Parts: sequence; C-alpha cells; structure tokens
Amino acid sequence: MRRLPTFLVLLIAVMLSAVSVRPYTLQYTDSISKTQIRWPSNRINLTFSSSLYTPPANVKAGSDVVGALRRALASWSEAADIEFIESWSKEQSISAVGNRGDGVSLITIADSPENIAPFVGPSSEMSGRTRVFFSKTGIITEADIVLNPYQLFSTDGSSGTYDIEATFAHEIGHLLGLEHSSIVGATMQPRQGRNGIYGLPTFGPRTLSQDDVTGARAIYGVRPEEATARGAITGMITYRDGDPVFGASVWAEESTTGRLTASSITLANGSYQIDNLLPGKYDIRVESLDGAVLASEIASQRGAYAGLTASQVTPFRTEELGRVNILADRTVRLNGQVSDTPTQINATLVGFNGQLSTLAVPLLPGRTYTVFVGGEGLNVKQITSAGVSVTSRYMSVNPASIVQQQYGAGLSVISFDVMVSENAPVGDYSLRIQSQNGEVAYVAGCLSIDKNAGAWTQ
Repeated sequence: MRRLPTFLVLLIAVMLSAVSVRPYTLQYTDSISKTQIRWPSNRINLTFSSSLYTPPANVKAGSDVVGALRRALASWSEAADIEFIESWSKEQSISAVGNRGDGVSLITIADSPENIAPFVGPSSEMSGRTRVFFSKTGIITEADIVLNPYQLFSTDGSSGTYDIEATFAHEIGHLLGLEHSSIVGATMQPRQGRNGIYGLPTFGPRTLSQDDVTGARAIYGVRPEEATARGAITGMITYRDGDPVFGASVWAEESTTGRLTASSITLANGSYQIDNLLPGKYDIRVESLDGAVLASEIASQRGAYAGLTASQVTPFRTEELGRVNILADRTVRLNGQVSDTPTQINATLVGFNGQLSTLAVPLLPGRTYTVFVGGEGLNVKQITSAGVSVTSRYMSVNPASIVQQQYGAGLSVISFDVMVSENAPVGDYSLRIQSQNGEVAYVAGCLSIDKNAGAWTQ
C-alpha cells in the first residue's frame, strides 16, 4: 500500500462570479420564476478596454491577451447562434458598485481601484468576475468582465498562473446568462485551477463541454447550419415525504456513449428542466450538491440561488432515475424521489499523478491512466470488485487495480486503472462507485477527453 504525503492533496481556488448561479443552465430572475435572463438580441455589443493591449504586471509578458479573448468569444459563437460585435475604448474600469451600470459592456484587465474592489477578502483568489445588469423582465442591459489584478495570468501554460483564455471562456458564459455548473468537466463549473495541476497546463476549460454548449443553445438557439428538431426533459425532484429538493444536480448522459450531455439544478420548488437535447436515449441521474461541487459554491450574491448554502441542502443518496427516450419537439416528464438517509460514501475529489483536486482529469484515447478518487467512505473493503466503473463503453476499470491510498486528514482515497478506447469520442464522462450495500456515488463529468489535452503520458 503506497503512502502519499498530504501536501499532494491540492485544493483548487474557487472561481465565482458576482451574478446568480444555476447550472448549465440558466440564470433566472429568482428561485421560483422561470424568467431566463438573456440579451435582447443574438448580436451582442462588447467593448474591449485598451488595457488588453497594454497588460499590467500580473500578466506574463508576451501573453496574447486579445487573441485569447477572441478565441474564447469564438467558442461561444460556434456553440450557439450568437454574434459578438467588438469595439474599443480607452476606458479601464468596470461600472461602480450599484444597481445601474453605465450602459457599456466592458472587458478589462486594468488594475484600477474599481477593478480591484470585487476581489477583496474571500474573493481575492478568484481569477475573474462578471457583473450582469438586467431588468425585471430578464433583459440584460450590460455585462462587465474583469480579471483579478491580484492574480498571475498567462497564455502559455506557465506554472502557477491562471490561463487567460480559460478564464475569459468562463466569464463570457456568465455574460450570456449561464450560471455555474455542477459538472466537473464543464467550463462553467465554479472552480478554475492554476496551470501546474497534475503537472499540466489547465487548458481544458478553453474547450466548452457539451453541458456548456447545451446551455447556450437553450437560450440563444443553434446556428442555422446546425438547426434540427430537439427535445427536452422536465420534472420535479422531491424527498420521500413529498418536500421539494432545492439545489439538486440532475444530469443526462447519452445511453449509447455514456457522454454527459447536459445538466440542471432544481429550483426552490424542486423543478428542473434540461433543454435542447438531440433525439435519442439518455440516462438520468440526480445527486446532492455536497459532493464535488458544494451548494455554497453554486450560490452567489443575487438571483435564483441567493443565499443558498450547503447547510440548506439536506444531503441525499444519489439516485439513478432511469432511461428516457427523447423525441424531436417533445418534452419528456421524469419526476424523482430521493432518500435523505445518511450517505455512507461520497466522492468529492478526483485526481491524477498522485494529486487530488476538484478539476476534471484530462485523458487521451488509447491510453491507460491511474485515477485517484477521494472523499468519505471510499474503502476497498466496502466496495464490490466491480464497484468502480466509468459510465461509458469506451472506458473500463481494471478491478484488480483498485488500491486503498493513505492521505491522512480524515480523507479516504482509492486509486484504480482506467483504460481508454482508441475510438473514445471527445467529451466528459462520469465515475460511478457502488458499495456492497448498493449505495451509489458519482463524480459527474470528471474524466474529459479533450482536444486540448495534448500529447502527454503519465
């Protein structure tokens, strides 16, 4: 049994936005209403600050800041029917604190006092902030993006820096009306790691996950060349006594490939909706937000999840709700009940190269990786020989490779070998762990086959 020092456990700095949060999914005006916030037009005017061409000292010299921003914008334009109209200004600072902006949607990296203000106290580790102004009817009137003047940035993967393109990609999602995702491999998940996690650049969030894409399309539609009839899933998640579950993570995986397609988080009345699904069969799961993503990380200053904390979400056992058949232009209803019986196993961290984090592990087809999972109750004596798996026919776990690791600090960790097929498609995949008593835990979308992973090996 190999003993790894606890300093290898890397807890990643959380990146939150100043706006309300609800995964993949959508920013609603409050926790009951389904008034989605969005721009009034699919043509969105953005103003680039001149600071992008003259970066401050916290940006590594020679970094292609403007190129990174344009690539991030292009990713969202390619994902949905969105067009960004670019203009330039000498303005350096975002709108001051208050209920009204100045009408200019500014993207800036200047280190002015107004831009420093959002990053004081607990916010000092965040890589970026986005502030969205919208009307009572949900129409966005302005959205400002600023990078943290206290943090280091680069575009070349320099260890210890945040990747500028990945940061912009996340913040642009908020600008469009998307909230944080509970899917570990999503660009819109609430944490961003610095370069060097797993000994690699953190380029993964540059590539939008299918969860991100589905969310953008749910608001702005698909590009005309990709137009095709799609369907949706909706329903209610309740406890066994009938009370609604606020803040449950519901996600859909393609039955044929196991790829995670889209997710949602339940509103205060227990309702969820997953839109813009291509016709086909999907497996639907639901879990509590006390795992890889906490309720307190989903919550923010205002909006649908204002004030939501982990203590307000009664933890419940993960449920596999079943398989649904999505038809074009139809909405399938799937309700679910969950048990608040205390959980015995809970997977909260995933890792590679002996490091644990809350970031997805990047994989390449045709290779074998030793993957680590940490949390509570992860004891090889409590897990069946076939109790660790990936929800995809393109990946398999060698049961003989499951090993108990010793990290200390009350953290239970196991490792195992994951073999990736040569023809595994790009996407995010989930780990599934089952104990001998039948309890199931997931780490949703934590294994990512990504075109930006690069040619690297263990």
